Amino acid sequence: MDIVSISVIVPIYNVESHVTGCLTSIQNQTFGDFEVICIDDGSTDNSGQIAADFCAKDKRFSLIHQKNKGLSGARNTGLQAARGTYVCFVDSDDYLHPQALEILYTAVQEQKTDMANMQLVKTTEVYPPSFPVFQKPYPTPQLITDPLSAFLSRRDVMTSVCTRLYRKTLLDSIRFIEGIYFEDVPFTIQVMSKAHSLSFVPAALYYYYANPTSIMRSSFSTAKVASYITVIQSVYDYIQTHRPSDLPAVRRDILNKRVKMMMNQAVRKQKDRAVRHRLFQAMSQQLRPLYEAGVISYDGLKLRHKIALFLLLHHKPRAACRWMGLF
Repeated sequence: MDIVSISVIVPIYNVESHVTGCLTSIQNQTFGDFEVICIDDGSTDNSGQIAADFCAKDKRFSLIHQKNKGLSGARNTGLQAARGTYVCFVDSDDYLHPQALEILYTAVQEQKTDMANMQLVKTTEVYPPSFPVFQKPYPTPQLITDPLSAFLSRRDVMTSVCTRLYRKTLLDSIRFIEGIYFEDVPFTIQVMSKAHSLSFVPAALYYYYANPTSIMRSSFSTAKVASYITVIQSVYDYIQTHRPSDLPAVRRDILNKRVKMMMNQAVRKQKDRAVRHRLFQAMSQQLRPLYEAGVISYDGLKLRHKIALFLLLHHKPRAACRWMGLF
């Protein structure tokens, strides 16, 4: 099997109006030694055919069709097929700066790191926008020798898996949890805890298209509550086993933060009062065992979230819902 420098994994599902721009942005990279693995995750629109057309015209592009498994399942399929020394993920309604792969590859090669981290810019512009041009020498990356600590303490080291180039061997034992939302959290925690080094490139190279109809912007649901619970338990179990000394920081900065986010989103993204009450009821039932087991705590929460969590833990979900609705 031939080896390439970088495998770019692109999950595709019903994005026919954006996938051309995404794939073109990869095709037009100044760095040429890559493959693009497109995973048509059971699309019901023309997305799969658009990807097939790219594959027919550019031998670096390949296409895998599969029944719908969700974003995690599509990414896992791509990881299984990847031949690259390095791997990156690009969501099919986003796009890359033309120099992204070249700058990231240069960073990991020169600093001999496990990953290179780029900055993300949110945009409502479809591809192609007006890109800035980076002149050599490229922006000097910051060498980070404790990626997990940096992830916990710095907002610019993001959860999104699309903001990094990874040494593929780093991911050999790591896969996305399938069938949940917020799958980037446990994946990124595992990667950061396993990695020895990271090159932080101070350049916005990943263009995140702020799609108003995306999954992450849709209304909050009991399925998302359940996904948060799965994420919290999964991260706790992994850190307790592999990095127990970091557990207090992970509990404060990752696990408790997800509790806060859960409550905030239930209020902000769900306007139906009856549904809100059901969401807080689900939280009350599912958070109590986590608190009793020491998985979550009040540490790092603001006063209003501490009060809401107290009410949830003491069988008062409606009071917690009303309390959060005041803010």
